[in-house]
Amino acid sequence: MSVAGGVTSFGRVGLRYVRHGAAAIGIVLVALVWLSINFFLENERSSAEQSAIKNATNLLGVLDEHLSRSLAEIDRSLKIVRTRYVRNPVDWNLTGGLKTAELFNDDVIQVGIIGPDGILKMSNSGDPSKFSSTNLSDREHFQVHRNGQADELFISKPLIGRASGKWSIQLTRRIDNLDGSFGGVIVASLDPIYLTRIYGAVNAGADGLIRVIGNDGIVRATSSSSLSLIGQDLSGSNLFNIYPQQTSGWHYVPSRFSDGIPRLVAFREVKNYPLIISVGQSTREIFALLEVKRRFGYLIASMLTLVIIVVTVVSISGSMTREEDRQRLERTNLRLNATIANMPHGVCMFDADKKLVLCNDLYRTMYGLLPEQVPPGTSLRNVLEARIAAGSSPKDSEKYVAERLAAASAPGANDVVDELRDGRTLAIGHQLMPDGGSVAVHRDVTAQKKAEEKIAQLAHYDALTSLANRARFLELVGAAAKDARDSGKRFAVHLLDLDRFKEVNDSLGHAAGDALLFEIASRLRSGVGPDDVVARLGGDEFTVLQFIDETGADDAIALANKILHVISEPFDIEGHHLTIETSIGLSLAPDHGLVANELLKRADLALYRAKADGRNGLRVFEPDMEQEADTRLALAISLRNAVTHEEFELHYQPVVSIATEAVVGAEALVRWRNGDHGLVPPDQFIPLAEDTGLIIPLGEWVLRRACQEAATWPSEVRIAVNLSPVQIRSGDFVDLVKRTLAQSGLPARRLELEVTESVLLQNNEQSLQVLHQLRELGIAIVLDDFGTGYSSLSYLLSFPFDKIKIDRKFVAELPRRNDCAAIVGAVSGLARSLDVVTTAEGVETTEQLMLLRAAGCTLAQGYLFGRPGAALQFGVPRSQAVAS
Repeated sequence: MSVAGGVTSFGRVGLRYVRHGAAAIGIVLVALVWLSINFFLENERSSAEQSAIKNATNLLGVLDEHLSRSLAEIDRSLKIVRTRYVRNPVDWNLTGGLKTAELFNDDVIQVGIIGPDGILKMSNSGDPSKFSSTNLSDREHFQVHRNGQADELFISKPLIGRASGKWSIQLTRRIDNLDGSFGGVIVASLDPIYLTRIYGAVNAGADGLIRVIGNDGIVRATSSSSLSLIGQDLSGSNLFNIYPQQTSGWHYVPSRFSDGIPRLVAFREVKNYPLIISVGQSTREIFALLEVKRRFGYLIASMLTLVIIVVTVVSISGSMTREEDRQRLERTNLRLNATIANMPHGVCMFDADKKLVLCNDLYRTMYGLLPEQVPPGTSLRNVLEARIAAGSSPKDSEKYVAERLAAASAPGANDVVDELRDGRTLAIGHQLMPDGGSVAVHRDVTAQKKAEEKIAQLAHYDALTSLANRARFLELVGAAAKDARDSGKRFAVHLLDLDRFKEVNDSLGHAAGDALLFEIASRLRSGVGPDDVVARLGGDEFTVLQFIDETGADDAIALANKILHVISEPFDIEGHHLTIETSIGLSLAPDHGLVANELLKRADLALYRAKADGRNGLRVFEPDMEQEADTRLALAISLRNAVTHEEFELHYQPVVSIATEAVVGAEALVRWRNGDHGLVPPDQFIPLAEDTGLIIPLGEWVLRRACQEAATWPSEVRIAVNLSPVQIRSGDFVDLVKRTLAQSGLPARRLELEVTESVLLQNNEQSLQVLHQLRELGIAIVLDDFGTGYSSLSYLLSFPFDKIKIDRKFVAELPRRNDCAAIVGAVSGLARSLDVVTTAEGVETTEQLMLLRAAGCTLAQGYLFGRPGAALQFGVPRSQAVAS
């Protein structure tokens, strides 16, 4: 039965009960039109509001992470300076004891130390003669440390610094003397414009407002162009009616507050700091599209209302015959049918006796009903039972019918959501009419719900492996930490990093790399306990949250060893038989803390130590690892500054002909002369330079300086320069060598570039291509430390090296061990057959030299011919060179 037919039948029935049935239908139609429009607009408003809240929440997460990281970097620098000061508080000073510019960026106005009496002792800003008269004992950032024992970072309200004379936010920590007594305060003055500039660059809309607020209510920074908002007291605002009962949430701010612009404000407490970040979005922008829809909807509703009123007035005006009344009613019903049939949702209407008045085609289609199953006059119970019989109802049918019958009599409006047995989700808006009847609008929101679930899935789980992601993992660790505080339960955090995973990506492609990650995730899931959680942090980093009993570390170490074994088993990926290893860092709770980020950071420090120990191993966090990380950070900062200011020098170790003992070349060895640490050994700063990428500019400097120096030597003397795998992978190394040779005037034939087997182990094809290009220029390629790897001979087949260097450990044992003599003789013979020059390293005695000459070795270098030095002597007999 069509809606028109149903409505027409109802019109004829209505004529028997109501003389002016057209008027009643007109009222119902007007109510239905406006109810539908308002129901649609309210849903649109809710969607716009939820979208704005979600966008603000995502933005808060980014801002929170950035602010936490910035404050943590300044805090770490404060700790380093404090440690140096406490060692020698009498003679140490900021300008001589430590280069503060290396630890703090330009937005830190000044760094100072306040004595226990409140007098400024030293500062890197201002007039030193005025320090003794600068009393800061009344400052809050001094008093909070003098009156308390906690070693915590304090963040002050914005104020004008007495030492710097500028607006600043004071970041301070307490200084304890070696005997535990109060030794003063170390302070870093942060320019509030720094935070203003950062958040001013974030787009929160034309009238958006981002603020950093202390938990005392004072504004520390704002994205507003009006800097007068900095320092504003918001402790009496609506925000602090919600906080701290809720550490995150949202609320509306009317136009009479703030800068006169009404906003929806979302806020979030900054992790580990007494700060709140709020993001305010103008409601005018949020609901701009809604206003357009509202005006259009009201226009359509007004036009329909006008049509209904006109039709109704015409229908009941004057004296009509029954036929005229019927015809007019039919015309009204046809218009009603057109209105309801074109609605985008299912609509049904019941009278005061809960009898069906009408329903549109979309309603029947939505529930799988035929027109003859639900003709006008069908009771609500029978309609519900027909829907149940068609399979379009929730699982608990009896409860469902009882709830719907009760809702039909409930006053006002009410909304429900039904999860149907076929997987669909329907949102139903129900409105009780003044005459006791009711109208309901049914919307299919299945797609919308799935989209929301997909967004939630993407926000908390890794798309490739379906494991929990970093955000979800930290949530679970935080929950476990809370449980540990409340009940004393223990747990462990495993941080895994795959060794040489990049080689799989580079050689087989990202598809194979993704397939390998998926298989590793499967093995990890099956290898942990049923309550343990596996997550992927990104790239080739995985984590495991393991719940352990009182045995603690034993259980955690056992699982870590099991994971090492499981991952080391071969993988079959796209027809390739792959073997990969992993390194694991382990932190335990509560032994190593009960803060999620802190436990993950300490597991990361343990992972770093495990990789440094040789990979495919595990390490449990130890407190000295943090001190080592701080020392490494300070050294990395110093190294970066050293590269910028070229605080390096080259020493040269002579290479002599074994036959003539004349100098035929030299190896360039870089040395770092640091102002604080003296001469830093290469084994301390070269690996650090490779890890930080500083090996690129450092290596360029070494190559340039070595070529310039060698260009002044005799034309037959060569210069050898060591290369790092990082340099070869940089992409433009060949062009760099060409430019350097051209600028220095050194012929390519006089340059030797030394590489180790690690260059060929990492990204073999790309490395070989670069080495071939260099050799085509006329440069000699040297294989260093030959014989120390497990595949040295295979590399002689894969690349035509011009020279191989025999490792010093074979040379050292040459007089005492026959096997070493046999190896040196074999290598020399192999080299001669391949027309390759050999150089013996570490020659220290005349006996070693004689044995090398007998073995047929070509060249030699070592202390017997001279130690590395800044100058090189040429053509000098060995006896004279040693004596000098």
